[in-house]
Amino acid sequence: MNENYLPVPLPKYDEAFQPGITDPVWDAVSPAGVDAEVYANRYAGQLERQRHLHIITADVTVGTCAELGDLMGDLTAFARRQMLKAPPDVTLRPYDPPVRSRRVTITVGFGASLFTTAQGDDRFGLAGRKPAWLKVMPRTEGDVDGFLPRDYATDLIILVASDNVYVNEYILGKLYYGGVHHGITVRRAERGYARPDSREPSGFEDGLSNPRDLPPDYDMRRLVFVREGDIEPEWCINGTYLGYRKIRRRMARFFALNSHDREAVFGVERKTGKRLDEPAANSHAPKINPRRDHPDLFGMMDDSRRMLRRPYFFNDGLDAEGEEVRGLHHLSFARNLAAQYEWPVLMWQMNKDFPYPAAGRDVIYEVGGAANIGGGYYFMPGNPVRKVDHLGSALLG
Repeated sequence: MNENYLPVPLPKYDEAFQPGITDPVWDAVSPAGVDAEVYANRYAGQLERQRHLHIITADVTVGTCAELGDLMGDLTAFARRQMLKAPPDVTLRPYDPPVRSRRVTITVGFGASLFTTAQGDDRFGLAGRKPAWLKVMPRTEGDVDGFLPRDYATDLIILVASDNVYVNEYILGKLYYGGVHHGITVRRAERGYARPDSREPSGFEDGLSNPRDLPPDYDMRRLVFVREGDIEPEWCINGTYLGYRKIRRRMARFFALNSHDREAVFGVERKTGKRLDEPAANSHAPKINPRRDHPDLFGMMDDSRRMLRRPYFFNDGLDAEGEEVRGLHHLSFARNLAAQYEWPVLMWQMNKDFPYPAAGRDVIYEVGGAANIGGGYYFMPGNPVRKVDHLGSALLG
């Protein structure tokens, strides 16, 4: 057994950004006694996801802006308590090892319907303060028949992550049964898990191309969080957009391929994650992250359209035909939803004429067996500045 191990990083609860977005993250500098080169390659500045995720979408049933403020105050206070409280000793048996932290994060986002309903009602007088790019997620060619994003649109999304699934279930129960606020109506609850090796259901490592939280540029934060000077309402500073898709993988189709063809689907080597020397133009990696060395027609480099991905995997059992329902919850955070999320998805990944005419859409949605079966767009506000404030105080104030 390897006795050299690093304690996992903890969430950051006291920063300007909500926890659970760009953290927990490994420090930039390797600790003493650790191989600096190995640490730099595999750890430094990278996300270290918690083991379990619950994605809870909900609507609010209050009628006034003041009541909405009370609801957000109760939700914020509840989230703070759950994130900061120590694991109770009473849950441990006499000889169980002590648990330092469950690494709980509760991250809250606002949907477009919180600002304007599907019928065009400015329900809380907030329409004029809506984030610039927030809207109901549009359909794409990768959506299955029967998945209409407008039917999945909700007022709130609450991402609950921790290293203990029972903690997540407890928090879900409090939200569902009105233990946080009577005006929160849970619409859906999805469950996901993270493999310690970050490999997705096909066995390929996910997240290798994520921006890192390293000096001097701190790409992770720079590409994720809204800053002063962005074309956004002032209350959006330190917030971020979430593009969420629940992607089913029909694994029987994929596993019928030989190992060479499986790597061709992703465009990378399975063991190392290194890009193939000459991947097909519609392989997954070059379609979603082309890495060209020149700007596009709008003067943007491909590198500036990167997003931060926090993938969690799911297995929902079998469908009516007896086929496994497995895949990933694809959570993507971006400072500019249009430039960093919609553009790569709609103009690259699903565009049959990128990078050249008739190149084909991302092959992972073809023989790779991928299909979108859920999801939505949300805006995650920054952390409250003062302890007396709540999430969205700057929006509602």
